[in-house]
Amino acid sequence: MELELTPTLATEALQSCGVGGQAVHAERLDGGVSNLTWQIGRDDGPPVVLRLERKVGIFQPYNVRREARVIRCLEPSPIPVPRMLGECGDDSPLGAPFIVMSWLDYPHMGMVPMTAEVIDSYRAMVESIHAQEWRSLDLDFLDPPAAGSEAALRDLEAVNARAVAFNCQHDNLIADLRAALNRNLPDSPEPRLCHGDINVFNYLVDEDGSIAGVVDWEQAQLGDPLSDWGLITALASLKGLNAPPEEHPFAAPAFERSGRQAHDLRYWMLHQIYKLAVIHRIWSEIGDAPPWYTWSDVERVSESALMYLGE
Repeated sequence: MELELTPTLATEALQSCGVGGQAVHAERLDGGVSNLTWQIGRDDGPPVVLRLERKVGIFQPYNVRREARVIRCLEPSPIPVPRMLGECGDDSPLGAPFIVMSWLDYPHMGMVPMTAEVIDSYRAMVESIHAQEWRSLDLDFLDPPAAGSEAALRDLEAVNARAVAFNCQHDNLIADLRAALNRNLPDSPEPRLCHGDINVFNYLVDEDGSIAGVVDWEQAQLGDPLSDWGLITALASLKGLNAPPEEHPFAAPAFERSGRQAHDLRYWMLHQIYKLAVIHRIWSEIGDAPPWYTWSDVERVSESALMYLGE
């Protein structure tokens, strides 16, 4: 049973991590089956965001304090992240670790017209994330993989561990996708900072169409930047785009500038489809509502992505 965060309990949580203020409301934000997130209204200051670590979910194992560390490291960078205000560990009054950060009062990309200005700003922001000098930002704790296939292999093992935990690793499609990925590992360059979830809902837009905030850093990693672009192409495919990933309007310009082979982006799209297949099985088991995409969608996009890789 999930926590009911009352104003009284929210006040106790804020005081326990040094943020302070009297909570007057706690509004649960949509978050699927990822970490539990609330907007906390306070009587003596602006609202804040409280993010509570899940024990079980689609991206387990969770670690909200790792996310907080990533955000703190990025605060001096040009990336517009929330300001970290406080955090609490296992001795939390909420029964699990949580973090508190500033509320960025902007709509996400899914709530505004998808103008050329918004799309260009989004592309530029993702490329800026990839361009950050992660060593100078003290992000080496993210354990950079070696160039080559290590980034892909690490992520495959992480996804397979979730599949094993929910006993879906032997599903025919999931097993076939993993086998195909192992046969087509990319030759990745030196690692770059990757957001890990460049879903448009994590990019906040100001009135001029510029990206004013980037949120949800729980999957941030040092790895292959094409893994980010592979995700947005996989999501677009689930929503009906029928084209190779290098032709995707969000990803194509950055991919062309990368000088990489089409095989590598096609690999990462299939990799993200594999991850989304496992997520679908987990979400179907533990979610309060069914996933937004169907298993038939997964089968459809898997067939196309396998074909793009010559499988």
